[in-house]
Amino acid sequence: MSDFLKSLRTSKNKSSKTRKSMDSYYSSKPERRQAKDRRNTNFNNLPQNDELINTIAEFAPITSESISSIAANLERSVEIQETLMESEIEKNDIISSFIKNLDDFLTGNSMPTAPMGEPVVTTSYASGTRYTKDEVLDIIKTMRKERATFSTIASYLKERKIPTFSGRGEWHAQTIHRLCK
Repeated sequence: MSDFLKSLRTSKNKSSKTRKSMDSYYSSKPERRQAKDRRNTNFNNLPQNDELINTIAEFAPITSESISSIAANLERSVEIQETLMESEIEKNDIISSFIKNLDDFLTGNSMPTAPMGEPVVTTSYASGTRYTKDEVLDIIKTMRKERATFSTIASYLKERKIPTFSGRGEWHAQTIHRLCK
């Protein structure tokens, strides 16, 4: 193993002696470009520049008009996007309100109102008595103040044949609990 390492060391020493110095290579070459070949420093006096300046001056007002038109169109586009977003929010609010009202109506949590804003009267078809939603809620609140349980209140409303707000089904303790919240 040590022979191998010795041979590596000696080969490095030999190769470094045979390399040429690069400093002398670059310094001995003449400069590639001559002074006459270099770019003219007086670039503004070329005849092509006058044509270019005239073309730019000719198109500058048109370009300015186009840019201001683009800016105005972008402003209008932003206004339209804002209006659309506001409309979308309003639409979603209306749909949410509709679904909430429909859910309340179907679960009996609220009473639908007549066109004039008067509460619709519920009817017990068996006894012919009529109860408004407020009257039923008053009965429930009064019984809760007297420490009646939800199931007791539901049984009382069934016995008196007071219909649910939807007019379908019967009273349950869970419904009374929901109304008391």
